Amino acid sequence: MRTHTHKKTKLRRRTTVLKIDKDCFVDRSWIEHYVRVIVAVCRTKGVQVRRIQMCNSENKGLHFYIDIASPVRAELANELQFFLGDDCGRVDRNRARIRSGLKEWNKLFERPNAILMTIFRGELRDGLEREFSGRNG
Repeated sequence: MRTHTHKKTKLRRRTTVLKIDKDCFVDRSWIEHYVRVIVAVCRTKGVQVRRIQMCNSENKGLHFYIDIASPVRAELANELQFFLGDDCGRVDRNRARIRSGLKEWNKLFERPNAILMTIFRGELRDGLEREFSGRNG
């Protein structure tokens, strides 16, 4: 009689959006420098940033949405979010959600009519190509 072993296969979740929760408000110049940090940190892991958007969080600070060129594993996305200063409790909860196989592991809570402001498009070259115009995009 043959017995079959069933290996538990881990579903590989992939995403093209990194989400960062910052529980503070800072000057515009700090945000401009933070954009450079985001692009540089992502580059260290071979990830290209296409666009960064920002809005006020539901309670106390800012949320950043970072669109990346190619999908990455959920584990790498959560690691990058940690490197970029995402709320530590959120990083831990995301890790637990990923391990449990939850599809919607990367949640941020916004005000009902939150407006995303595009603060960066493209790649950093000699200068910083950015948009701080306040337009949605």
